[in-house]
Amino acid sequence: MKILILASSSFAATGLPESLTAAGHVVWTFNRSPLANAGPQDLSGRYEQLEDIAAQALPTCDVLINYAIVKNGTIEQNIAMADLVMSAARRLGVKRFIHISSISVLPSITGVVNEDAAAVEARWKGIYSRVKAAVETHIVQQWTHAELDVVRPGFIVAQGLVDSMVGTGMKLPTGQVLGLGNRRTVIMLVHRDTVNTALTRMASAPLPEGFQRKTFMLVAPNAPDREEYLDFHCREMGRGWCTLHFPAWLWRVGLACGSLLLSLLKRRPFRLVKLFEHNLNVRTYDCARTVAELGLDMAFDWRQALRDLVHAQPSPVWPGQDKPMTEQSKAATLGYIGMGRIVMQKHLPGLRRNRFAGGISWSDPALKEAPPSDGLKIAATPGLDLAATHAVITAPWTVRRQVIASLPASVTHVLLEKPLAVSRAQLGEMQAALAGRQAAVLHNYRFKPNVLRYREFLKQHPSGALRAVSLHYETPSPAIEQSTWIKQERRHRIVLCDFAMHYLDLTWLLCEGAMQVNRCGVCFNDRDELETLSAAMSFNGVSCDVLIRSGCHQRQCIITHHFQNYSAELRFFPDVFVPMVGGKGMVDDFKLGCTGLISTGGKVLEKLGVCTFDRSHDQVLAAFTGSGDPSIINELSVTSLLPFYQRLTTLADMVYE
Repeated sequence: MKILILASSSFAATGLPESLTAAGHVVWTFNRSPLANAGPQDLSGRYEQLEDIAAQALPTCDVLINYAIVKNGTIEQNIAMADLVMSAARRLGVKRFIHISSISVLPSITGVVNEDAAAVEARWKGIYSRVKAAVETHIVQQWTHAELDVVRPGFIVAQGLVDSMVGTGMKLPTGQVLGLGNRRTVIMLVHRDTVNTALTRMASAPLPEGFQRKTFMLVAPNAPDREEYLDFHCREMGRGWCTLHFPAWLWRVGLACGSLLLSLLKRRPFRLVKLFEHNLNVRTYDCARTVAELGLDMAFDWRQALRDLVHAQPSPVWPGQDKPMTEQSKAATLGYIGMGRIVMQKHLPGLRRNRFAGGISWSDPALKEAPPSDGLKIAATPGLDLAATHAVITAPWTVRRQVIASLPASVTHVLLEKPLAVSRAQLGEMQAALAGRQAAVLHNYRFKPNVLRYREFLKQHPSGALRAVSLHYETPSPAIEQSTWIKQERRHRIVLCDFAMHYLDLTWLLCEGAMQVNRCGVCFNDRDELETLSAAMSFNGVSCDVLIRSGCHQRQCIITHHFQNYSAELRFFPDVFVPMVGGKGMVDDFKLGCTGLISTGGKVLEKLGVCTFDRSHDQVLAAFTGSGDPSIINELSVTSLLPFYQRLTTLADMVYE
């Protein structure tokens, strides 16, 4: 058959010409503006010219499919266009006129509606519904030339849809989504492919003799209610943190109060409840007649269709979780090489809190006697126990290769304080030195309270693909530190590979693929310390901006990950995590301030010895000694951390050499 489609370039009609052509029809199109790749059968012009243009090009037609509408036009303008379309259809000798109406023309009742329901043009309806109802009624009254098929599709879902949440919910400044109406109202979804299939089957049906009229309704039988629909938008599309729904009676009370106020101000009656009634009444759709006549299954996976709208991609996987789990043996004896400040402040208190009952031997050239035990079984004199199976190495990286080589053969498990290596050459040496032993690096920042909240949030809220990430880190100069080897910043690469290491780890954590450094600006101060590093890099198309500065007498760290569905900000000094939807606003700043204040209060209580909130060292040490979660050591194994250290040492070699 020869078929003419009006407004084929509209969102709703996308794909219809191809569907009809595949069914063996000859398809012509008409649009106000020429198509980008217009062919000889693609016509364009004003609708006042439609009759002449179509009659000259075709000059006859079997089926006309009318998607045309005067966008943002009045009822009168749209009826005038409908008259132009019908006049052209009569001149072309159309035998089947298919008019695309809308499900919104149906009455706003509670209960079941089907194809028999008449279009309702009421002044309290929205302008789009009123236009569609008026035009449908006008065409039904005026068209008697041949068969008339009126099609009422629901809310069409397909790629190219601007906003799948429009009219169903509203984003609040607090990050929640307010459901606009009754939570049980059915969102009358239909997929565009279903609409195209239905129209193709209508157009392909045998042409009748004489006039007849049919009405079709297209709504998926598995269409969700408002609560389910909006919850999905929040949970998997990042439109908000959660949904809020008021009961229908509360909406009615609020709208009645608003109507009274408007009536007094405008000095004419307002009935906002009637305007909002379609959102308050629970209406279901019986499309049995359409399904039977067209042999059409209108059910579709609306969740996947919504994901396809935004080209949703899988969320990044937290590193180490995809590695096979290795069983962690329990430590009967524990050997420490290096008993410096970090051991006194973090390791020994952590072992006490973990109630570690094994013996602890130690070695440190700066100490001649053991530190206070306070419940731990610490050897009184230096020297590693030859039966020790687990060793913790906190000595500076400059001597670690020799330390590892001197470990007793009984030591099968090694835990190193960061960093593992500060250059690519040293990284290879450390891998060789640790061969045959189960080795891990103490990246405890991955288990700080704010990072744990981040991890839990990522589990509960799909993020979609990572798009961009940034790090802004400020630190005082290494010159104020007590240790001589730390003061030698350039030699030991302290700012980048020690001070900033944890933050770079968290910044790159979810980046996949090889690192490409696109820009690397470096500035050293008069003490030959790294003062500023400004770098731009990318990982499989994910951009990363890094700014590291030292010596500016301030301490701060801001890490921002931008995902498809939302952004997430990790801060340290104080330790904060705040997720953000739809851009950062005043509410997000308020959350940052409140959580920062709470975190600062926790740090004060820790310093006073009242309680301990940061158990990151405790968790790693418990896992290492066999009394904690073994997945922690699995995540921090040298094998799991190798991609990070390849990136870190590559950047370090560029900066310091």
